[in-house]
Amino acid sequence: MKPNMQSTLQAVGVLRHYCGYPHFVLSVAIAAENPDRLQNIRKEVYLPVAKLCHAELANVEKNIRTIRDVIMRNDGADLLEEMTGSSCWKKRTPYPKEIIGIFA
Repeated sequence: MKPNMQSTLQAVGVLRHYCGYPHFVLSVAIAAENPDRLQNIRKEVYLPVAKLCHAELANVEKNIRTIRDVIMRNDGADLLEEMTGSSCWKKRTPYPKEIIGIFA
């Protein structure tokens, strides 16, 4: 993982002790390799993450939503606005695949 991503996640309260931390980081890495994978996120991102982490698919999805929620609770809208140039994140919560795509 890039040190910049780790410091960015820490800045919005996402620390390594969250179960979803490795799931989120791996999801971002997989999406960064091929952004088209986000179009079929369950099959092409979450399923490989579940296999790599020896986790259930439903837990990967839930844990990534938790990471998203922590980000948004800790001024993540400002961070996402800075990363994307859009202020829409102050009006709505991003879908998990949107936040993975932004970090990717």
